[in-house]
Amino acid sequence: MVKIMHEIGIFTKEDLMNADYRQIKTALINKGIQPHLNIFYSIEMGLQNRVWSDITLQEKKEIQEIVQ
Repeated sequence: MVKIMHEIGIFTKEDLMNADYRQIKTALINKGIQPHLNIFYSIEMGLQNRVWSDITLQEKKEIQEIVQ
């Protein structure tokens, strides 16, 4: 995940906090990386200091609505 973030210009937590999911999705596509929802789930859980598999169905739904 770190490698992917570096490829799209996100190097610090501050960089990540200043980006939104739509910007990240666009940057991934521009780099030829398929923007799979698991990327966004793991970002969200990481920002919350939670294990990515801890995500709730409601949180998944909210992220899906933003990203798609």
